[in-house]
Amino acid sequence: MKFEALTDETIIVELSDDDMKNLNITYEEMDYSKVETKRVIWTILSRARRALGCEIDTTGCLFVEAMRRDSGGCVLFFSAGQEESGRRKPKRYLVKKAEYITCEIDSADELIACAQALRKVNSRYESRLYTLDGVYRLLVRAENGLGKIKLYLNEFGKVIGESAMLTEMTDEHWHCLAEKNAVELLSSGTGAS
Repeated sequence: MKFEALTDETIIVELSDDDMKNLNITYEEMDYSKVETKRVIWTILSRARRALGCEIDTTGCLFVEAMRRDSGGCVLFFSAGQEESGRRKPKRYLVKKAEYITCEIDSADELIACAQALRKVNSRYESRLYTLDGVYRLLVRAENGLGKIKLYLNEFGKVIGESAMLTEMTDEHWHCLAEKNAVELLSSGTGAS
């Protein structure tokens, strides 16, 4: 397990496959309405407190975002909620799984230029590539730097959304050229086939 404090109210926790096995949970099973997920969240927060020497405020809102990693395991983002008008928001929790940003790009040259630009973003990300009728769809999901990633995607193509349904529709109806590491393949010159 790796811990990183981004701010006083936001931490990132990287879980390997082994970490998830030890916690007895899978990415698919993560759902805050389940007792097991709550147990895992509190276990991870307890370990994060000890490792980072900081206390994330769980008396208000605590937002938890989960993102699957291509290499296995997942990354969890914990963000404490803010006060509103001098009162705390009621305590509630949200486990949200990060979705792919879907971008359509019209030409291979623009696609390669986009991939090369994305490699400059200091972030770990997952990427997939699809094609249909001469149009490319690049799907990118990242741990951070989303603003810069969206900026590059819009510079070379058009971001059309970020939802699980859009990802599933692309996977079902478009021809997959690279199921993972599309940005790396395109920017290294090896291409996707």
